[in-house]
Amino acid sequence: MLTDDELDQLDTLLLSFPMEADGMLLSEFDGFCAGLIVGPEMVMPGEWLPCVWGNSPEHLEDVEAAMDLIMRHYNDVARSLTPPAMGYAPLYDEDTRTGEILWESWCCGFERAMRLRPDTWERIVESGDEEAAASVNMMLALYNIAESQSDLPKASVKALTEEAPDLIPNLVLAIKGWTKSGRKAAPFPAWASANRPQALQKRTKVGRNASCPCGSGRKYKRCCGAN
Repeated sequence: MLTDDELDQLDTLLLSFPMEADGMLLSEFDGFCAGLIVGPEMVMPGEWLPCVWGNSPEHLEDVEAAMDLIMRHYNDVARSLTPPAMGYAPLYDEDTRTGEILWESWCCGFERAMRLRPDTWERIVESGDEEAAASVNMMLALYNIAESQSDLPKASVKALTEEAPDLIPNLVLAIKGWTKSGRKAAPFPAWASANRPQALQKRTKVGRNASCPCGSGRKYKRCCGAN
């Protein structure tokens, strides 16, 4: 497994990607890995790696070293979700000033993995497995909250925001239970897809990909949201 120092190296590497490359930060990448691993269909690294480092790898000074850290963390997440693993724990951000767990970036990464194979995720909802279907829908509900796009009542948003850090691992394991069980999926239906546009709501939290309210012109996740 990556040591704490190596995780710091990976964090520094991801932070070094230029804003225009639209790469990922560490917590977002951790959620992305989880989504890839428990997803109903395997996605090869050649397809998902560009999502991690952005539109072009030209900004990478040492591609081999970057690949090593990225793939090792992916494998670490895979091992944590493979029996007889003792338990799965997402890698969240933390507000060092308040100690608040910031789960939103992780959830955005998971949803980004879902977007690579939206039809296969839709099949889970129509599978007849109530727990797995509810888990997929709840993950999307958390993503909408993270991106300030939720149409849920304010009280529900508040409650889910507080519960999300403990709720997310259970959702991941419930989805994994379905996708790794070998059960056949129902025909692909037309339901609310992962990237369905919704009207924005006024909220105090800023979406990870929204412009930073500080006025820097950068995305929030690469400006104040990265601190």
